[in-house]
Amino acid sequence: MPRNNLDVLCLLQEHGAIVEGHFEMPSGFHSQTYIQTSLLLQHPNLAQKIAGALSDKFAQKVDVVLALTPSDSVLAQEVARARGVRAIFASKDENGEMILKHNFSIKPGEKILIVDDVAVSGRKINRAIDLVNRLGGDVVGVGVIVDRSMGYLPLTVPLRALLSYPMQTFSATQCPLCAAKLPFTRMEDMQ
Repeated sequence: MPRNNLDVLCLLQEHGAIVEGHFEMPSGFHSQTYIQTSLLLQHPNLAQKIAGALSDKFAQKVDVVLALTPSDSVLAQEVARARGVRAIFASKDENGEMILKHNFSIKPGEKILIVDDVAVSGRKINRAIDLVNRLGGDVVGVGVIVDRSMGYLPLTVPLRALLSYPMQTFSATQCPLCAAKLPFTRMEDMQ
């Protein structure tokens, strides 16, 4: 299958990666839909195709592919493999700040492609852009498998996604699922 014809929505549906329920997202927002891209990335052949298609969205030279979290390191590794560059991932320090560990580094002037599985609000992505800027790197863009935002993400660099799948999210005080007293869907129950 050509990489530019990759049907990510179909792959997510076939692998049961789009789940309905009442979820509290890592951002603290609530949603009735959760997307588990890890169900695709656990298959090396699919991870390679997805990463290749994501890499193809950026024509610029890249020196490093940066994942926002260790859990996105498979995606970063495969995008880096497609580009012939190195892959690193960010971690959190004891205060919850995004940092580089494991002797990972970004040298001044290096071109960085940030990758993430799912974009929702852009907050985590902006923290990664700030980290790269502090270290002297130059972010060429952000590639995501799924863009769940409702259209506008406050980013200073281009974001390109394999799938746009806008879904409304709610603060805990505005959540209609909470108002209806629907219990949270536990991640353990989805397996």
